[in-house]
Amino acid sequence: MTFTVASINVNGIRAAVKKRSEENLGFLPWLDRTPADVVLMQEVRADEAQTQAALAPALDAGWHLVQAPAAAKGRAGVGILSRLPLRDVQIGFGHEDIAGHPGASAAAREFDGAGRYIEATVDLPGGDGGVGAVRVASLYLPSGSAKTAKQDEKYRFLDAFGPYLQARAAVGEPMIVGGDWNICHRRQDLKNWRTNRTKAGFLPDERAFMDSLLGVGLDGASQVGDVVDAGRAGNPGGSAGDFYGSVDYVPGDLAQARLAGGAAEEPGWVDVVRKLHPEAEGPYSWWTFRGQAFDTDAGWRIDLQVATRELAERARRAWVDRAEAYALRWSDHSPVMVEYGV
Repeated sequence: MTFTVASINVNGIRAAVKKRSEENLGFLPWLDRTPADVVLMQEVRADEAQTQAALAPALDAGWHLVQAPAAAKGRAGVGILSRLPLRDVQIGFGHEDIAGHPGASAAAREFDGAGRYIEATVDLPGGDGGVGAVRVASLYLPSGSAKTAKQDEKYRFLDAFGPYLQARAAVGEPMIVGGDWNICHRRQDLKNWRTNRTKAGFLPDERAFMDSLLGVGLDGASQVGDVVDAGRAGNPGGSAGDFYGSVDYVPGDLAQARLAGGAAEEPGWVDVVRKLHPEAEGPYSWWTFRGQAFDTDAGWRIDLQVATRELAERARRAWVDRAEAYALRWSDHSPVMVEYGV
């Protein structure tokens, strides 16, 4: 049997479900026709009552919903829609001490009410390959903004989140963390990478974090600080360890340990779309609404499905469910889809 997961930043669920034109009927018709068994949503920007009202037709049709709204109204928020029941729901991460990473659990407490992480278990009926259940998580990693306090928040999140993911991979449970990661790991993930080397989402320390989690590409080398990255004059964003764009952030023990560890040599997590499309430019999942970015495909691949290694080996196909035209978009992101053989 197959198990298909979609990840989508809905850019506000109440806006996403609205009918925009006779041709663009919004999120709900997309949900009706999607092959996804689970939809991981980010940037829901609504409380539970508002989300349930927006998704009422889907819930009446049998979809199950769990949600982690942000304490700040109208901000962030993540949720999981599933055709199958969800159990053992967890909001936030790092609730237990993590061996080898003192301070990680305490650092994670800053984000408990931020509406940035939720996970749950889906039981799979009749799996013929030995996968009885899959843990699924929806992540909305802070976007950051270079030279503002938002970038400090992003670096603090990475400090706490990295050890949690490493610990989860070590458990050996089949798991998918899908969401808006707000980081382009490699140059092929970003159309205009040269002009974005000092912008949040493509800073050296953000990309080095992805190296520490996912390892490097098929060429076996990190792109952070390489000859191409630097160009003739050097990378204007510096190199790993500079934490370009921060204001008051001071890298502590967690950040220093990550830097010392470097890129993962035997990573426990796999970027599934990149695994199945190793040479592709993109496929991009986000395009600004401004200008002609969507029409010219000047996008960013910041929406990822990252799976534990054994589960990633079961991925059969992956694609971005890109709207056929700008006028048919109901979010500035497009769903990232992966079909797993379970």
